[in-house]
Amino acid sequence: MSHQTTESKRKITDGMVRNKERTKKKMLEAVGDVLKEKGYAGLTINNIVKKAGVDRKLIALYFGSLNNMIEEYLIQRDYWMTKVAPKLNAIVDSTGVFGEHEIVSILHTLYDEIDSSPDFQKILSWEVCEYQDKLRALADKREELGTALYKLTDKDFEGTNLNLRAIIALQVAGIYYMILHAKSTGSNFCEIDINTKEGQQLIKEALTKIVALVYNEAGIQNTFK
Repeated sequence: MSHQTTESKRKITDGMVRNKERTKKKMLEAVGDVLKEKGYAGLTINNIVKKAGVDRKLIALYFGSLNNMIEEYLIQRDYWMTKVAPKLNAIVDSTGVFGEHEIVSILHTLYDEIDSSPDFQKILSWEVCEYQDKLRALADKREELGTALYKLTDKDFEGTNLNLRAIIALQVAGIYYMILHAKSTGSNFCEIDINTKEGQQLIKEALTKIVALVYNEAGIQNTFK
């Protein structure tokens, strides 16, 4: 009897945990749906719980507050926090190599993530249209990731006149803008249709070439010091 009781309690507990996670996921998806349908001003408790079909009390119970829930949504949908952060942390912890190929991989994956994620596109649009504390906090967290990245690459450009920070800034900003532009207008950009696989490949090849040229130039400058 004791064994059966323990098993029953464990199953009940496991079921409650799974149900909580499913409900939290549904609520976070509702945040994204409301953002798409009603815009930034529509992110209210009433709109979110109506979309999710849950009791409004669950926001406080599961997230603490509406702001906390929106922050969790932002972090879960942000490429830098979900994909880059674990990769960088693993590299830093293992004192592994981080250079040209890793930067290209991050830029290519960034392109794919934004292109395939309406949620991420909305977050980026929100960031440039309206100041919000949560968006500023998210941007600051991305900057912290960049700090770790650049510390790993500074040695490659020491003594050269190349600024990797500025070069990557232009590439990342270009990725952001081109994709948002293509998704909103459907038009070509510099005669490239980046809504097609062929156009996307051309952009990725250019990203790869830019990074390769920068590292090659750094090597040349260091050779002739």
